[in-house]
Amino acid sequence: MVRSAAKNFNDVLIVTDANDYDAVLVALENKEDDLAFRRALMIKAFEHTAAYDAMIANYMNGRFNDGFGAYQFITGKKSFQTRYGENPHQQGALYEFDNHFTKHFKQLKGEASFNNINDVNGALKIASSFGDENAVCIVKHGNPCGFALKSTLLESYEEALKCDPVSAFGGVVAVNGVVDAALAEKMNEIFLEVVMAADFTEEALEAFNKKKRIKLFSQGGSKLVMSKDSHDFKHVDGGFVYQNADCICDNEVHNAEKKSTLSASKQEMKDLEIAWKVAGLTKSNCVVYVKDAAMVAVGMGMTSRVDAAQCALKKAKEMGLDVSGAAMASEAFFPFRDSIDAAAAAGVKAIIEPGGSIRDDEVIEATNEHGIALYFTTVRHFLH
Repeated sequence: MVRSAAKNFNDVLIVTDANDYDAVLVALENKEDDLAFRRALMIKAFEHTAAYDAMIANYMNGRFNDGFGAYQFITGKKSFQTRYGENPHQQGALYEFDNHFTKHFKQLKGEASFNNINDVNGALKIASSFGDENAVCIVKHGNPCGFALKSTLLESYEEALKCDPVSAFGGVVAVNGVVDAALAEKMNEIFLEVVMAADFTEEALEAFNKKKRIKLFSQGGSKLVMSKDSHDFKHVDGGFVYQNADCICDNEVHNAEKKSTLSASKQEMKDLEIAWKVAGLTKSNCVVYVKDAAMVAVGMGMTSRVDAAQCALKKAKEMGLDVSGAAMASEAFFPFRDSIDAAAAAGVKAIIEPGGSIRDDEVIEATNEHGIALYFTTVRHFLH
């Protein structure tokens, strides 16, 4: 009936949204139900039935075809128009599943761009993956350039910033907690594009008002939350690839198998957990170094894992950061021992990786030679 009414929109007003009741009554009373008004209602009606049919088809395919039927329907409700797309000549908008952004996101200041939203997503995934801990993640162009877990959010931000303050300029920060005035004032010392937090105090908002260009997002809670989508997808030319969503679980580190003679200390195990989660949520090939619960070096998006490791160490040296005593993570196996030798030369004390290389024995031997603790998770986390 809805579709039939919509097809006859020249003569029929079809209302599928209760929020339109008042507008329809006003239009009828003032005889303003012209063609443009009826056409807008018609489009909403077809959007409504299309989303409903897609939901049913996806649900049935989920029950009977493992979620991969002959057709896959991706539907989202428009949350807001972005300032522009990846570049100023492109248009963009944010669409949401199950009113996720409507329920959990409040844009308190500024107008976000397409790139801002992408960076917020990357920072949010990392910062929110540590439960109730005081995690702060800094992201630039979708990649983390700073992360730390300390006793206070202010200390976490200060330590995260040390990893790469140059890249952090113009970056996006996700704070797993409530931003207060002291943290806001510290953030104001450099130019930041976006700050995403569980919430902000009134004093923090007043402090950020000094910055005209900054954008602020809040979830209105005490800690950050994620929607935990069951699937994800990526556009390719002429279509898209669709898959079950990846999940980096806490037990991957807790249940990791020790392969070396030496065991990691309690602090090193915590550093391994941080490095592992950050690596799994960063573009491959990726190598992450963490020391005293703060990221001190990261190499990401490289075509060679050796290059990723070396670039990370080179950057740390430029930043004047001491990597000795750090834990290192790789989201996929090391194919040769050369990365282990380089890590040993830098003073790395513990390594975590999936394992699975035909040369795992050589890697294990190298860690024993250098007195490094080595753990295999058996789970790979490529991110492209």
